[in-house]
Amino acid sequence: MIALIAPLVQEAAPVVSAPFFSLDPSGTPDVLGAWLISLFTLSVFSFLYRDNPFYKLAEHFFVGLSTAYFTLQYYEEGVLQPIYEWIHAAHATPEGALVNLGGLPIEPSTAIALRVGAGVFGLMLLFRMIRPNSWAPRWPLAIMVGVYAALKMTGETQSKFVILLGEQFNKALYDPAALSWSEATRIEQTGLYFTFARLVFITGLICALGHFMFTLKRTKGLQAVSRIGVITLMITFGSMFGFTVLGRIALLIERVNDLDRYTAPAYSLAAVDASGSGGSLLLTPPLLLGALIVALLALGAIQRRRPATPPPAAAGPG
Repeated sequence: MIALIAPLVQEAAPVVSAPFFSLDPSGTPDVLGAWLISLFTLSVFSFLYRDNPFYKLAEHFFVGLSTAYFTLQYYEEGVLQPIYEWIHAAHATPEGALVNLGGLPIEPSTAIALRVGAGVFGLMLLFRMIRPNSWAPRWPLAIMVGVYAALKMTGETQSKFVILLGEQFNKALYDPAALSWSEATRIEQTGLYFTFARLVFITGLICALGHFMFTLKRTKGLQAVSRIGVITLMITFGSMFGFTVLGRIALLIERVNDLDRYTAPAYSLAAVDASGSGGSLLLTPPLLLGALIVALLALGAIQRRRPATPPPAAAGPG
């Protein structure tokens, strides 16, 4: 019992003071950032109740800040660096030297002309804002879609189909480094499990590919192969969905840990004395803002459920 009570009666550790405003990401989180993070996080969580003004506030801030950030980033990476700075660097290239454009050595004048042409195509895309049915945006869109489709088809086919088949069918069905049943501490270390896993993978791969053989007649054998392929695909999609859900849960845990960190006395509205004590827990950002949001949402719900006062009856004649 003494061992359980002792940690509760020990002297509190000194509170690390937090700056009110700081742009250093490696230092102690500032007080203003703690209040803003708590406000927007709890506002997003309030959507679990229903759509409300707090959620709309966080949504508008997120969309606005994201738009501003990515606009500056795309300007820096898509206009300033590849056109303005690159053309100046290519123009300053010594005579007789070549510049690198897309991995190919090209003469500076030709490279500058190609970059200027790419910039003209980019400006042609903006004509859709003036005339949606103009012919100008169709040319750059056709080039972008065609080149992207060709690169993705060859790249995806090579990396996710040809290489995958080559790696899997070149592996043996038995792992020489596998342990025996007496030596293995887990079933995954045994050779029987390795062989079983290899057979399941190869069978599922062949049946999944056979499911998309639409040019052949659907015989009973092909239907059985297709059925096994469908089951394999469903298991794959289910595992991918489960992995995605676990990733979102990890993000939720991270947000909750941040809220728990901001319940420290350094972020409380109550004063902290020189010894490091003080700072009311109820006046920290997560608890105070959470209580305020719940109270305002409850007040709004009560106002909505209150019956409307009927209008007074009009007085009759005479």
